[in-house]
Amino acid sequence: MIPFDQQFFVEKQRNNTYEFLVFIVTLILLGGHGLLFHWIPKILRRKRDENGLKHLKYFKFLKNWDKFTSIKKITIFNKPIFYQPSLVLFCFLFCCFNTGLVFAQIKEIDYQGFMYPVSKRIGRIAVGNLPILLFSVAKNDILTNLSGFQYDRLEFLHKWLSRWMWFLISIHLSLGTYYWLDMKFLIMIIIPPQIFGFMAYGSLCFLTWASLKFIRRWSYDFFLFQHRVFAFIMLFMSFIHNAGNRAAVLISVHALVIDRIISKVMAYIHKKHSPTKCKSTFEILDEDTIEITIPIKTDEYKKDKWYNKYLAYKNWKAGQHIYINVAKIKWLQYHPFTIASLSSSNDMKLLVRVHKGFTKKLMKYLSDVDHTDHEDELVTIGSMFHGPYGAVHQPLISFDHCLFLSGGSGGAFTFPVCLDLLKQIDAKNSAGDYLFRPSEPKIRFVWIIRKYKNIIWFKHILDQLIDYSLEGRLIIDIYITQENNKHDSYSSSTSNEISIDRTSMESSSELLKKNNNLYDISPTQFKSLYSENTKLLPTISTSKTIQSNSSQVIEETSSQGKSRADIQVEVNEEVEDPEVVTENKFKLPKYNIYYGRPDVGKIIKNHSIELSKEMKLTNTYKSLAVASCGPPLLTNIIKEQCQEARKLKNSPDVYCYTEAF
Repeated sequence: MIPFDQQFFVEKQRNNTYEFLVFIVTLILLGGHGLLFHWIPKILRRKRDENGLKHLKYFKFLKNWDKFTSIKKITIFNKPIFYQPSLVLFCFLFCCFNTGLVFAQIKEIDYQGFMYPVSKRIGRIAVGNLPILLFSVAKNDILTNLSGFQYDRLEFLHKWLSRWMWFLISIHLSLGTYYWLDMKFLIMIIIPPQIFGFMAYGSLCFLTWASLKFIRRWSYDFFLFQHRVFAFIMLFMSFIHNAGNRAAVLISVHALVIDRIISKVMAYIHKKHSPTKCKSTFEILDEDTIEITIPIKTDEYKKDKWYNKYLAYKNWKAGQHIYINVAKIKWLQYHPFTIASLSSSNDMKLLVRVHKGFTKKLMKYLSDVDHTDHEDELVTIGSMFHGPYGAVHQPLISFDHCLFLSGGSGGAFTFPVCLDLLKQIDAKNSAGDYLFRPSEPKIRFVWIIRKYKNIIWFKHILDQLIDYSLEGRLIIDIYITQENNKHDSYSSSTSNEISIDRTSMESSSELLKKNNNLYDISPTQFKSLYSENTKLLPTISTSKTIQSNSSQVIEETSSQGKSRADIQVEVNEEVEDPEVVTENKFKLPKYNIYYGRPDVGKIIKNHSIELSKEMKLTNTYKSLAVASCGPPLLTNIIKEQCQEARKLKNSPDVYCYTEAF
């Protein structure tokens, strides 16, 4: 029994202990996840031999764990909802853990009855989740490197913890208010600390429920503004509401502020040392797509400097993203975009798809620029950026098969990552380094776009991938979803092309007429379409040529104010005999064009089956990497199909990495 005069102090000490226990246990769980499922596998993959993976027991443990954590789908009102039963179980256990701490050693504190001490404990447990909640939105990959979580997982963690915190604080406020009203002690509700608590709770409500997806889509600017304002109010009011919250609030705020300061300092460093003082070029590619090019490096750049290696100064990894600010369009806003180029190019290229807010205003500004005094469609505007961030994944060079899947502008992630992998392999082959990797990896690149002219978006990388395709080291499949075979008129027949089943193409065309939008059809239609088989069209690349006066065609069409994509299509139609090649003519790229949607599950399954057969013949353990980026529905289907591939008999190690936008 605790003496009455000591209960207040014992209660305070226990509340502090359990508040920080929530934070520490959560941090340990995240760190343990990163160690078991990111860092140890990363080290072991780098220790593999040429034939396959070693440490089979550990990788089979990972495969069984992935089976346990498999993604499931339920359909409600014709809308598929993807979830992980294991994640639901973990969230339930985490809630039980929090609830257990609420009632731990609470019965001995009875100097204010039972309800009010429980109310105070609930508030402290809720605030104990605050540091991880704010760490999950840090820009500098603090939690990403610790936990190995992908960004969509961190986003889920942030949203889930915020809603759980709101739920706990709601109970805390309700019980506390009821206690004092029941005691008819109204003064305890209107004293300043309680008023500050009410204001903190009101701000938390706005933070939690004014950030739903429909609000972000309706007006991202509104969401961003209110989120920052109410976050400041909530944190400040929580700080002065209860002195016991101050340590947790200070840890959270200082970590986030330091993260933001580092980002802004790097933005000014990039600007100061930029070859053009961060003046970037903007170009309209088509009616709703913009390309931004940021010159980065100069001749004085030294790659071996420590700040270039560890701070990613003037350097970045394939697949990383930056936050860019164009003050002339939006003064204070920084927007994330994936870097669609390699650091060896000395230029950061960003692909911007026009939606609302910043991107819409940027497109309007570029469209209104007078180009009469320009020889091209480029517009130079001052900008700032901080980063790069992200791309925390397993070393893809260690996998036997690598499959890249992307939808639309999601190619900004997969294109550079694929090219970087091929360049890594080239560099190691040139150095005679064949250790810890397969000698002949199979690499396939699948890109889903709406229209043929969208190919221009990543032409600067696609052109480089062509060489690997011609050498037989890369398979490039491009699926066009909103057009039928209208470009077949200039796809000349050659000996190595595959014939077309016209009956199948006609049925495919009818299907596309009914469902001609990859992103706007219903989810049920989306899944069924991805199960349709599509026919391979003639590769538009086999030794086709363009007339030597193509530059004149470009100049004439450019003067008429057409986008680069329109120019490209018109130039492509100027073809001659494909067997004639002169010094002034060049070949069109070699890749496979499909009209329709890919059977994602079949593609992944085929790679898994092929590796399974190799494993049986060679008595080794192979690995398949599936890297993807695109709309959430597509990436969720890819995750689901990777789980199905793991369930196959004698299946290989299947690693799935997704980037969401």
